Amino acid sequence: MEGESPALPGLGRAGLVKAAVCAAVCVLFWRAGFLSLFFLVPPGFAAAAFGGPVAWAALVIAGLGSLAVAGLSAPGGGFGGAGLDLLYFGVLGTGFTWVMAGNPPGLRLAAPRTFFRFAAASAVAALVVMGTVRLMPPGEFFAMLEPLVSAYVEGVSAGDEARRAALEQTLTAERLGGAVSSIIFRGGALFSAALLLFFSRKLAFGVARLFRRGRRAPGDLRGFFAPKSALLVLSLSLPAVLLARALALPVTEVAAWNLLVICVIAFVAQGGGVVLFNLALRPLPVVARVLLGVVFAVALLSPGVNIVVLGALMLLGIAENWLPLRRADARAVGGKSP
Repeated sequence: MEGESPALPGLGRAGLVKAAVCAAVCVLFWRAGFLSLFFLVPPGFAAAAFGGPVAWAALVIAGLGSLAVAGLSAPGGGFGGAGLDLLYFGVLGTGFTWVMAGNPPGLRLAAPRTFFRFAAASAVAALVVMGTVRLMPPGEFFAMLEPLVSAYVEGVSAGDEARRAALEQTLTAERLGGAVSSIIFRGGALFSAALLLFFSRKLAFGVARLFRRGRRAPGDLRGFFAPKSALLVLSLSLPAVLLARALALPVTEVAAWNLLVICVIAFVAQGGGVVLFNLALRPLPVVARVLLGVVFAVALLSPGVNIVVLGALMLLGIAENWLPLRRADARAVGGKSP
């Protein structure tokens, strides 16, 4: 290719321009408050639309841009400041680009299966969060939660001073902090990281599809199957959690919980693949498909309902180990047979 970089084979001048544009959008999202939830989409889009070399170049340029912006702006207060901010960016960005684009150019090792890259990226991001919570002074952690507690008490009490006083006595930042910390270490951080990576991946492929003139982008759940070892690990991790708790082995318990969550994520994804596969065999109008997507998104965001939905998908994914739930011609919907 003309003007190809020897350091990044497959990346020419046009690819470098595309990488720079994606990197600029990535940094803009990262520094734009609520839009920071979507900062992974630009490098993911670069991988889906232009290929791995462009995606890795976009990540490197975005990393340098974030470093420059952090140096020009005032360091953030509290624990870690700008350094912690850049650590999150680097860990999540590198992991997600690895998931989307495979190994960096020049690395000749075979890339693991996408699910294993996805699990590894989520686990490393979760370790960063757990390390941050572990090293953070308790007073600072509780101070972060105080506004949430105050807003909740204010909303629930609704002017009832007696109820407000009772809630302030029982629901304190210290108690909430203990519960939040327990959830974070026992799969909460891993699940949150996996959710962010999953939706960023779906959005990246969705945007890339617009540039592929309607063709289905790769990465569709309709062809996803959990690793064969996932069922065995799932069946062993739950007793390991109970045994570790009974023997007061907190590190082992945390590890077992996170293994359990990884397996649950795998089977939830497989259950989702079963649902999407069978829906694709039915001639539903576009409006109906959009409405189903909206209903599913609302269900996932509804406390209590989301547990039921995720549980049903997990059971469906596990059941496919014994039931032929995707025996129709997988090529008809772009999937693959078991």
